[in-house]
Amino acid sequence: MPAADRRLVAAVLAVVLGATLIVVAIELRRPEGAPGPAEAPPVPAVRSVVELGPIEQDVRVTARDNGQSTAYGDHSVWVFGDTVLRGPEGFLSNSTASTTDRRAADGIDLSGSRPAAVITHTPAESAFELAHGGDCTPASDLYCGARFAFWPGPVIADPRRGRVLIFYVKLCRNGGEGTPCSGTYGRPLGTGIAALDMRTGRVTRLDASRPDLVPSVEGPDPTMFFPPSDAYNTAALVAGGDAYVYGACTERCHLARVPLDRIGDRSRWRFYSGHDADGRARWSADVGAAVDTVVAGAAGNTVFPVRGVRGWLNVYLPYGDNVVRAQVGGSPSGPWSPSFPLFTTRGADINYAGFGHPEYAERDGLVQYLTYFQADTGDLRLVKVTLES
Repeated sequence: MPAADRRLVAAVLAVVLGATLIVVAIELRRPEGAPGPAEAPPVPAVRSVVELGPIEQDVRVTARDNGQSTAYGDHSVWVFGDTVLRGPEGFLSNSTASTTDRRAADGIDLSGSRPAAVITHTPAESAFELAHGGDCTPASDLYCGARFAFWPGPVIADPRRGRVLIFYVKLCRNGGEGTPCSGTYGRPLGTGIAALDMRTGRVTRLDASRPDLVPSVEGPDPTMFFPPSDAYNTAALVAGGDAYVYGACTERCHLARVPLDRIGDRSRWRFYSGHDADGRARWSADVGAAVDTVVAGAAGNTVFPVRGVRGWLNVYLPYGDNVVRAQVGGSPSGPWSPSFPLFTTRGADINYAGFGHPEYAERDGLVQYLTYFQADTGDLRLVKVTLES
C-alpha cells in the first residue's frame, strides 16, 4: 500500500476510534435528567477468575471487615468497619488505610498504614458515655456501659475541595435489653457523612443542615442525615458533579442524588422516583417517593462506570450467599440487568462485604479487582475478575 494511502487509512481509523470513545464517554456521563436507554446493556461473560489471596494488613490487625476504597490522586484510600487488633489487644469500630501502589495484579499491601479510628465522637456522645460508665449497674441504669460505634460504608473522592467523603452508620452498643443500645453489635441510630481532609488528615462529621434533627440517645444529632428507616449509605459514586447515593435497602435499594458541593445540605437531596415514558429519570424532594433500583448486598454494594461494557456495574455479595454477583445498568438509576454470578467465595462460613475497587481496574474496566470478607479467617481476600468485551 502506498505511504499516502496508509496515512489516509490511519487518519480514518483515528477519527472512527475517537468518535467511538466520545460516544462511550457521553453515554457514561449522560445527565440523569436526559432520556436514558430503554434497556440495560448486555451482560458480559466472565472470562476468568483468579484468587490473589488476602490483602496485606498492618501486623497488629487480626481481622478487618467491610473494606471499601476510592481513588484520590495517586492514592487508594480505604475504610473498614470492625477492626480487631493484637499486641496489645484492641478493637475499633472503624479504621482507615491508604497506599500509592495502584497495581493490584501482584496483591494489595496496606501494611504501611497504622490502624486508627477515623470517625470519632461528638462532645455530646462523649458526655453520654461518661454519664453511663463508671460504677453503674444495668439494674440502676439501662444504658450502663453503652458505647457508640461508627461503621463506614462507601467512600468517594472530592478533590476540588481536597477531601474524601465517608458515609457511615452510627450505632449504640452494650446497653440494656430493649434499649436503642442493646446487643454486642448494637443497633443503628442513623447515618451521616464524614469528611477526611486530605491535606491535613483532619476528619469532620458534616452537619446535615436539616431543620428536623434526627433523634439519638444523647439528644438530637445534627450530624445525622437520615434515620435508620431511610439510611442512605449502601453505595456511592460521583458523576457529572453530583453524588449518587444508594440506600434504604431491603431486597433492592433506593437512590438519591445531590450536588457534590452541597452534599451537606439535606434539603438539596433528591430521590429517584422512576422514569417517564420518554426514558427521563424523575427526581423528587420527597424521600417517600423513592423506588427500587439495584439488588442489595450484604454490608453494601459498589456501583461504578465501566467503559469496556458501555455501562455501569453493581457488584455485591447477597445476604446469606457465598456467590459475588453483578448487574449492568444503563445509568446510575438503570435500567438494570438481571444479576449474574462473578465467582464463589472461599471458606466454611457465610461470607459478606463483597466490593469492587475500580481504581485498580485495567483494560477499560474489563479487568476488575474485587474483595470480600472471609468470615472464618478474618481475611479480606482479593480476587481478579476478567470480563469479555
